[in-house]
Amino acid sequence: MNIKDDVSSALDNVFKESKDFIIIGLTGRTGSGCSTCAKLLNGEKLPLPSPLDSHFRGNEARKYKIIKKYIDKTWRKFEWLQVRCVLSRFVLELNFSAFCQLVANVVSLDIKDVRSKLGRFRDSYKSYHEQLNHFLSMGEVEKRSSAYKIYFEVLPQFTEELRGSLNDLSNSAYTTLYQKVGDNVRSSGRADKAEFDPDNVFIFPSIINKVIKAVRYRAKQNGTPCYIVIDAIRNPYEAVYLKERYANFFLISVNTTNENRLRHLRESHKFNFQQIECLDEKEYPEKLSGHNKFISQNIQKCIETADIHINNPREDNFESSELAGQLAWYVSLMMHPGLIMPTSVENCMQIAFSVKKSSGCISRQVGAVVTDEFYSVKSVGWNNTAQGQVPCLLRSAEDLINGADKIAYSDYEKNDREFRNKVEDKYLAVLDEIGKDGRNPSFCFKDIQNEIEGEKNQVHTRSLHAEENAFLQISKYGGQKVKGGFLFTTASPCELCAKKASQLGIAKIYFIDPYPGIATTHILKSGDNQPVLELFRGAVGSAFHRLYQPKMPYKDELEMAYTIKKQTNKKKSKIKQLEFEISKLKMELETLRATRTD
Repeated sequence: MNIKDDVSSALDNVFKESKDFIIIGLTGRTGSGCSTCAKLLNGEKLPLPSPLDSHFRGNEARKYKIIKKYIDKTWRKFEWLQVRCVLSRFVLELNFSAFCQLVANVVSLDIKDVRSKLGRFRDSYKSYHEQLNHFLSMGEVEKRSSAYKIYFEVLPQFTEELRGSLNDLSNSAYTTLYQKVGDNVRSSGRADKAEFDPDNVFIFPSIINKVIKAVRYRAKQNGTPCYIVIDAIRNPYEAVYLKERYANFFLISVNTTNENRLRHLRESHKFNFQQIECLDEKEYPEKLSGHNKFISQNIQKCIETADIHINNPREDNFESSELAGQLAWYVSLMMHPGLIMPTSVENCMQIAFSVKKSSGCISRQVGAVVTDEFYSVKSVGWNNTAQGQVPCLLRSAEDLINGADKIAYSDYEKNDREFRNKVEDKYLAVLDEIGKDGRNPSFCFKDIQNEIEGEKNQVHTRSLHAEENAFLQISKYGGQKVKGGFLFTTASPCELCAKKASQLGIAKIYFIDPYPGIATTHILKSGDNQPVLELFRGAVGSAFHRLYQPKMPYKDELEMAYTIKKQTNKKKSKIKQLEFEISKLKMELETLRATRTD
């Protein structure tokens, strides 16, 4: 092997880890398109349009051209791990009688009716139940070899048969059952028990982790790369669990407009208004407390922690090819970081994502960026207290009670007896316990004041919202033109900030997660100069750096990978040679003259 071959092999090894093992987790509300994305990733080939027919324009189309050329040569299908099949594994641990009792309890039907309507499924259920028990009785080495067949063949077949049988009860029985099973498993480790056991908080993602290891073992045995897509991450702690274990795990949020989502649920799932309302309450809970934070679905938090956001337009001229184009973009970068540069939209949202870390809010951190129409940044902001006031994260209920750090608290907090009584009732009994763990007993003024008044009033918040903070920075440090410009926010504007955006003449608002109010439909969708609302597409946070940071300069990469001859200009070389010879002759001439003079 020559030196060039050695260098090429070394270069291959540099990219080997990125290309050999990728895990993608998908998150998003039901009806957003997670299953569609998983199906695309599971295909033998991505249905990509030509650069001329794609939705990309300008330099983004040139980037897409590079992406398409790369992915067409390197594509390998992902193994599709369906989360519902992992739930089915816990369902099948129950015998048929216990399963029928679980269904009856969840869908509120008489057990006799359930047994009767599921009777034709009994023999099939028992057969699958025996297969699972046999698998669970195996040793770890044997399990690792058999897991692929169980999770990618047996359980998908069972789940489809089960769905058909449950449809005999109602068109929502399957969804309702599996939502409840998911909560139960996260809570107790069993499909039929809801009692919370903290030791089982991570039992569900730990099973997913075992399946990942089994798939990777199979890939190594076959000498092939291992690509896995997990289709429905619905609890943020499941994502955290996998992120902490795999450097090549990426959580992708699949988003669509609420109008598209609702239409899809009505037309494809045949859900009525009440069923959709129950689904939304389950996936997007208004407020979770205690152990429910660990066991419940919380799509909003999953979207907040996502590494990549893609947009499913559903209704457009490109059909699923637009989704496929976005998936190709990021899978290519997972395999080959730095293949292209980020978009202007990604650059601006990354700034917003970064500055939100400066927020001292203990409920939710939000970042915002205001630019002109050319994406030139004019200001940044994050949700935080007004200048000179102390953020909630740095304040302490203990200090307030004991009269320490007085400047950090308002006259109202220090002197209002009802407020102080409420703080003492909430925190005095637990201050010692909190102190033992080294945690700071921060508190939210808004929550306490609302408890006193028995209301839910946003006016009581001490913080400015990220968007209004960004707007105010412009006037505070010298006005700059923002009319016709863009607003980037890691959430989306509330009613108050939406009005300010309209007043400033913001032309477009890029956002990640819709605000659960009427800001969009009532404020922004009103009048003659309505800002364009656009769901953000792109990578943020650490993923932004992992995907767009080249492993080495691209010029060096090409020179190492291929024998690219360096062409020299012969005429230029000849001139340089003659100039060198002339300089030598001049020196010799000077030496001779000096000798003759002597």
